[in-house]
Amino acid sequence: MELTPKEPATEVGAQARQAYLTFAQRVVGDEVDYATLYQQFASNDWAAIKLDDAVAEAVLRAGYSQKSAVGVLHQGPYVQHQVHQKGAPAAAMSQYVRSTVLMAMQRVSGQSQGTRRQQPGLEME
Repeated sequence: MELTPKEPATEVGAQARQAYLTFAQRVVGDEVDYATLYQQFASNDWAAIKLDDAVAEAVLRAGYSQKSAVGVLHQGPYVQHQVHQKGAPAAAMSQYVRSTVLMAMQRVSGQSQGTRRQQPGLEME
């Protein structure tokens, strides 16, 4: 069965999808189009979630705001497939996206601060 992505309904959605595709191409190292990316990742939850993690981090490292990163991730194959083919509630998928971006933000800010974080139990008194 061939999976076909639903086209974005707005220009903002189309721009977010293009941004997702651009970052996903960097992550996977291949100049695929969105339909091919969708075919490869939409029905493989584990791979699609890992792709979303990497894309979210790349978007944030590129200087996008958390809000913009959330918009970009809403156009990823995993979210699109879950909402439009599997009937997942949009609110639940929005929560997934916000959580993914938040975790990526923590990785980005943690790495930008270097290794100065202390290990639990090793604090000096």
